[in-house]
Amino acid sequence: MTFVHLNTHDIRGGAARAAYRLHRGLLAIAQPSLLVCREKFSHDHTVLQVKAGMADQADRAETLMFLHQQSIDNNRTGLSNTLFSLPLLGVDVSQLMLDLDATIIHLHWVAQFQSEATLRRLLALNKPVVWTLHDMWAFTGGCHYSAGCDRYQQRCTACPQLADPTEEWPAAVQADRVNSLSQQNFVIVTPSQWLAACARQSRVLQRARIEVIPYGLETDVFVPMDKPQAKHRLGIPSEGVTLLFGATSAKEKRKGFHYLWEAIQICQTDARFQAFVQQGKVMLLTFGTPNDALRSLNLPIHHVGPLEDDAALAQCYAAADLLVLPSLQDNLPNTMLEAMSCGTPVIGFATGGIPDFVKDGYTGRLAAVKDARHLATTMLDCLFDPDLRQRMSRHCREMILQECRLTTQAQRYLALYHELYDQQAEVGRSQMTTAQSSLSKIVGALELPQVTELAAHADHTLMQAERRLLAAQLHALRATLREAQQQKAALDTQVSQLSTGRGALRTLLKVILRRMGMLDAARWLKTKALRKQ
Repeated sequence: MTFVHLNTHDIRGGAARAAYRLHRGLLAIAQPSLLVCREKFSHDHTVLQVKAGMADQADRAETLMFLHQQSIDNNRTGLSNTLFSLPLLGVDVSQLMLDLDATIIHLHWVAQFQSEATLRRLLALNKPVVWTLHDMWAFTGGCHYSAGCDRYQQRCTACPQLADPTEEWPAAVQADRVNSLSQQNFVIVTPSQWLAACARQSRVLQRARIEVIPYGLETDVFVPMDKPQAKHRLGIPSEGVTLLFGATSAKEKRKGFHYLWEAIQICQTDARFQAFVQQGKVMLLTFGTPNDALRSLNLPIHHVGPLEDDAALAQCYAAADLLVLPSLQDNLPNTMLEAMSCGTPVIGFATGGIPDFVKDGYTGRLAAVKDARHLATTMLDCLFDPDLRQRMSRHCREMILQECRLTTQAQRYLALYHELYDQQAEVGRSQMTTAQSSLSKIVGALELPQVTELAAHADHTLMQAERRLLAAQLHALRATLREAQQQKAALDTQVSQLSTGRGALRTLLKVILRRMGMLDAARWLKTKALRKQ
């Protein structure tokens, strides 16, 4: 058996790190696992990078990226600045799956790697497919997080993340997804209960089998440390309370930095908090891309910048007394699990997958979504109660060890893989039994006494002539069939190259014609045609 994972990247980004961790977890329990990606950043020999299919689509990719820029990048509202991507251009890895003899095909975050057309080819291989969702992209019209919109449950019309209300292509993309996925036999896995509920309510995946398996992580790397020593290594005061905030980009609205900033402003109106600040007993530790608004806070801040190394991340988590996670919509944040594994309680909004692990008063504190004052209150409660922090710290580590070891996650997926493999084997045995039964009936019919008697009295010369004639006819039929198959394959290739979701492209072209003006668009298309000649 070979389990082949597909992810756009191998280790860069939260979803990539999660997929890579599962891959390594399977290898740790001696299971044959490979990770196939479009862009590789590690030196892991069990990770394969594929570029085939991109170079020969360069001209088409240029056109589609132009459409993407005009219809999305230059057309966003202020509601969200989280990634919004079209499933139009993909790399066909179906033959690679056959070459690798994949027993299970496991999809992860495949935006900008797999299109609707290439996904259909993977599903057509008749191999068991598992798709772990790391955000909402698989069942929306293109947004990776809906920012509170629930139109994905019916039709993705009048998208609130796009400025032009006449844009209809998200609905077309969603319709293509319904056609591609709704009747297919595959299993969806989500890391959080929240994302599972969203998928079940979606128009695209409402009929799919959906399982929940939390992320795993390296509990031997993300470990509790002596806090004064951990703080000393980072060059921050060993005494007092350290609040931690980290995000790949603090400027992404979904990460909720504004609410953290507002909550700290509210905390600064509390006399006890002011005294702590003056005595140097509270500070903010941050990592990732900084937000300029931090400079306006009357609070000591230590920024360590972007962190790619797990050991450096673990050092930050272990040095912190509390992780503040004001995300407005999130699946199952890696920062939450990593901090908890280091024994650091989490304060966050009761949204997305955060409540799956942050149990109020047990492993952290939960605040009402978008309520900065409530967030400030929970921060102050934890800040001035060291006994509560110590209890929650112990519970955090215990919960992660119970639910999120790499081997625990790997064993859960392995059980699912074997179940799907056994189901497919049973289907194969059933089909074989049916075929054998049909063959027996045919053989039985040929052995009827009437046929035997007729054959015994047939003229030998006539029978030989008939056999030669039948052989010639069979040869001609086979040649015709081969020619038809070749023509079909050629047509399929042409169709697949042109097909990126007919409904979506029709709408996109309407948008471009409307945005550029009919005359400019015609000239542009003519230029593209001349370039190809």
